[in-house]
Amino acid sequence: MIPARSYYMLVSSLPQLPTRFDAGRLPISWPALRDRLRMLEPRDSEVTRQVGLYFLWDRQPLDRTDDEVIDRYQELMRHTTNHLVRHLVRSRTEMRLIISCVRCRAAGAEPPKWIDRIADRAGTLGHMRKHWLDPNFNLGVHHRWVEAFRKQLDAGDMREAQRVVFNERWSDWSRIAERQTFSFEAIIAYLVRWEIIDRWTSQNAKAGKVRFNKLIEETLGEYANPIQ
Repeated sequence: MIPARSYYMLVSSLPQLPTRFDAGRLPISWPALRDRLRMLEPRDSEVTRQVGLYFLWDRQPLDRTDDEVIDRYQELMRHTTNHLVRHLVRSRTEMRLIISCVRCRAAGAEPPKWIDRIADRAGTLGHMRKHWLDPNFNLGVHHRWVEAFRKQLDAGDMREAQRVVFNERWSDWSRIAERQTFSFEAIIAYLVRWEIIDRWTSQNAKAGKVRFNKLIEETLGEYANPIQ
């Protein structure tokens, strides 16, 4: 852990993010943010590198199978100890698999066999299998975003469907950020929200993809694997 005053200096140096992920441009560029992160000590810097690696993997095209997603999820959870990074991996993987189920349902398919491979904390995926015939899988208040996503998917509006997903992620991490002050966890929450804004503003844009690949290469060096 770095000294408390260093956390204070680092967090204080970060410009405030907008209240919404779609409210405008990023208030700080990646080069400037990367310079701020040099204030971290090696152990904490390694955690932020792991977050960057996860962002890179999560941005890859959706052409991998659900089984591959589950394999990667289980590998990451075996090797990740930071509780917020684990939450990041768990929540995004669950959301990705829920979206896969929504698309399967829309196509008239049966529940995928991989559902029983993964035991999520809230039992969401198993619950969806039991309520497969319900339009929203009887998920109720815990996953309100599913109904909104399904409606946009049915309407063929993929940008608005994506907005629903990003809004759910943003709300989750905004709540987390509110509970943090001048801690390393506050920095992680900032990075995750920064990435959500960057992802939204650069989606469907070739320039955005090139810019993100350059960001990853500069950050991760030999570990980088640019998006194709």
